[in-house]
Amino acid sequence: MEHRKGYRGIELIKDILIVLLTISALWLAAQTPLAAPMWGLLREERGQAAPGQSQNVNQGMGALPMAMVANLPAGANLPGELSLPEGTEGIRCGLLYDQAACQELFQQVAGPLVEALSSAGEPEPVSRSQWENALTGTLGVYMDFQGEIPLPVLVGWLSGGDTRLTAHVRRLALTVWEDGVDLYYRDEETGICYHCRSEVADPFALAEALSKLTDNGAFYAFESELYQALDPDTLLFPDAPAPAVYAVSNPMSAGQETLQALVQDLGFSLNSTSFYSTDEQVARSGDDSVRLSDRGTAQYQYEGRKGDGLFPVRQQGSTDGLFSAVETCRQIALSAMAARCGEARLYLMSARGAEGEWEIDFGYSLDGIPVLTEGGRAARFVVEDGEVVQFSLYLRSYVNSGTTSLVLPPRQGAAALSAQNLTGEELLLTYIDGGGDTLTAGWSAKDNRRREG
Repeated sequence: MEHRKGYRGIELIKDILIVLLTISALWLAAQTPLAAPMWGLLREERGQAAPGQSQNVNQGMGALPMAMVANLPAGANLPGELSLPEGTEGIRCGLLYDQAACQELFQQVAGPLVEALSSAGEPEPVSRSQWENALTGTLGVYMDFQGEIPLPVLVGWLSGGDTRLTAHVRRLALTVWEDGVDLYYRDEETGICYHCRSEVADPFALAEALSKLTDNGAFYAFESELYQALDPDTLLFPDAPAPAVYAVSNPMSAGQETLQALVQDLGFSLNSTSFYSTDEQVARSGDDSVRLSDRGTAQYQYEGRKGDGLFPVRQQGSTDGLFSAVETCRQIALSAMAARCGEARLYLMSARGAEGEWEIDFGYSLDGIPVLTEGGRAARFVVEDGEVVQFSLYLRSYVNSGTTSLVLPPRQGAAALSAQNLTGEELLLTYIDGGGDTLTAGWSAKDNRRREG
């Protein structure tokens, strides 16, 4: 009997220790802000949306850069025992139109990035020459997100935390100084470049990630007299790219059958939803409705009382209202589009508005190349008073055909822009989806000066 009591006592102690260890592990996980948000951001292997189905791996990484440049100039003072290979006159490694490579490098520098964003000092305006020196004259990494991301949204995705910075950015850079990391960014709403200093971000981690790369000849338009007619920050390479050709289809072509599957993924109850046809397929459940055109455009509308809609904005931790609105819309988009868009991924194009009323746009990209649809975007959401009241989805499926297309070398592409009097605009590859069954990439011009002050 005494032996049994002792045995039970030992087992009880074991159970208590297991519970304490579990609580300790959960507490440590809660104190590591990068773990959960970074996993969801960079891999998307878990189901994201409250309504909907599980998502594909690469299709919802809202903050993955579409271009990155690692710069290790000759004579760079690398922290610790790091050093450039002997005989190297500096390294410039650019990643463009290569989603997998950008994801791999971004995973390595995301830690210093979120540390710099979360601990940045007061932003100070910098001149054009200071911005160019940050990109080319110092040890660091440049990131181009293509879309214009509010910094609170970027930090929310990376860490679930907050930042005092409020700018909408597409391009930013991290550079190493003695004991910390400097953050440079361009505010897309004003065109002004800023600099912030962080004494918290780890310069060694950033330098170590960049020191493993090799030079590939990437350069900016401002570094060459041959490209003075372009946007000076256009990223270029000596050789012409070879983008893939994609087959395109409408995943909603089956009409009411595909509409039923779509609204079910969005969280509609089929038992309380009626379906009928006009010039479009229509699904209605109470004050919520979805209209589907024969071209694959789905439009949701809520017409009921405020606060009773199907898509309330769910507060995401301690982050601000804009991040919660963007993240709610991203999850809705993934529920409806991730399993239907083939090899495309969604990225945040813009989030505009104030005081709880926002228009939030997402775009498609294929291996880092933006897709210009008939409406200019893949999805648009309207958020009012804490709920999504309207959205439109351009549902398309893209599959790599296994072939590539010929593209003019960058020099000829720049000359074509000049011939059309498109000076000062960015030269970049795009896919233009006009409703056909094949996508071939070509050079396009993008005007980034529209909000410069």
